[in-house]
Amino acid sequence: MKLYILTLFPEMFSNIVDRSILKRAQAANLISIETINIRNFANGKHKKVDDKPYGGGPGMVLKVDVVFNALESVLKLSKEKPYVILLAASGKKYDQKMASTLSKKKTLVIIAGHYEGVDARIEEYVDEIISIGDYVLTGGEIPALVLVDSITRLIPGTINPSSPQDESFQKGQLEHPQYTRPEVFMGKPVPKVLLSGNHEEIKIWRDRENLKRTKKYRPDLLKQKKKLR
Repeated sequence: MKLYILTLFPEMFSNIVDRSILKRAQAANLISIETINIRNFANGKHKKVDDKPYGGGPGMVLKVDVVFNALESVLKLSKEKPYVILLAASGKKYDQKMASTLSKKKTLVIIAGHYEGVDARIEEYVDEIISIGDYVLTGGEIPALVLVDSITRLIPGTINPSSPQDESFQKGQLEHPQYTRPEVFMGKPVPKVLLSGNHEEIKIWRDRENLKRTKKYRPDLLKQKKKLR
């Protein structure tokens, strides 16, 4: 997968995308990540990327022409039409199902907004508007990293093939609790079944704990699952 990130702060990405699983995925040519500095496409001596909103109001808005020029530069680079995502608080809430769908795309462009947002006219040139949750951040750089990480780990070959299928949200519920050494900590032991070596009993225990944990922490997931039936 080829992934382009349009941002005002490309330096925010290097320390994360060059570490751990993301670094290994790039080394294995499973994903290629390139940041594009939006400011490079602004005109004038001062490279102005934002302006006051028409109609008044607080904050500054990213200029549509600057963002469009940055996007167009990527479209010219790409051999095929990429799937373009705009990160904004008004977008559809991001979830594991969306991550799975996006992990199958060959080329992605993520536009990380900033300040009070991006001139709404840019929406005509994107395929999807995404929000990572019902809260407001100062910029789209952190949400962009959320997408990059969650998408990359689902690309075949990035991590252990069996891992993603067993994780939280993959089956509409949370994952069972995990334990490791020491066997007893502060008087609290690891559940005996996990020490038994009986894989059938362990699976039954884990399935039961999946449901119990979901009921306790995210009962809304079970309600959503019932609606889909």
